[in-house]
Amino acid sequence: MTDKIRRIAVATDLSERSDRAVRRAFQIARDHAAEVSVVSVVDDAYPSEIVSDMTPKIEELLEQITGEQDVKSNISVLSGDVIESISEWLSAGDFDLLVLGIHRPKAVLDSFRQTTMERLVRISNGPVLLVRDLHEGMYRKVLAPVSFSKSCAAVVKASLRLAPEAEYRLFHAWLVPFGGMTGGIDSDYAKQVRLEVEAAADDWRREHLPDVPMPQLVHGGVYETLAKAVRDFEPDLVAVGAHTRSGPALHRIGSFAAELIRHPVADVL
Repeated sequence: MTDKIRRIAVATDLSERSDRAVRRAFQIARDHAAEVSVVSVVDDAYPSEIVSDMTPKIEELLEQITGEQDVKSNISVLSGDVIESISEWLSAGDFDLLVLGIHRPKAVLDSFRQTTMERLVRISNGPVLLVRDLHEGMYRKVLAPVSFSKSCAAVVKASLRLAPEAEYRLFHAWLVPFGGMTGGIDSDYAKQVRLEVEAAADDWRREHLPDVPMPQLVHGGVYETLAKAVRDFEPDLVAVGAHTRSGPALHRIGSFAAELIRHPVADVL
């Protein structure tokens, strides 16, 4: 039996986007009999008198929100840099899941720096759930694009823990290298590449997820195959590894994961 989630962290800036994350965190907590810890950070770049004035008001609002839930919970209102404060707060806890609201797009700034969501994913040592949609009940359909990495295996395991009753679809996008010069998808070369991909998929599943069906192998680019899978499967959760490498890349975010964080097609784990 899949282990239940016991401790959930959720960060909020009291926006509508964060409100969806808080509601989802408490929904998960009810289904898993878990405890929820809610954190909000007052930027200490404000004058000290404003920080002192805002802190008790935020505490009051959070106490009201948590008091309406039939779930064990606690709140923390911190002051300081948002990323540093949440990072230290997370390190002091033993959380199974961090829940966040979606990023508010900033057209110019987003081109030059990581979003807050990307930075929080980067610092987290565990699964992070990015909540886009407001809906009741647990997740019904989970879509997982996989690259046969340890990170992808880890996020599938985390999603199974989060939503053990959901319907799952795993897929791997593959392309024939230099397809235009080697005869395309019907060539002998393409068939050999396909066999190698199948072998890699089987090895990955046997090593990491022996109880999960084989990923579907879909010929095409990762973005186009994801778009088609979303249209066909209509998932309410997409589970994606934060990176495809190990070692020095452990806390970096791959471009594919970063794109989903900035432009989620559903809730994203």
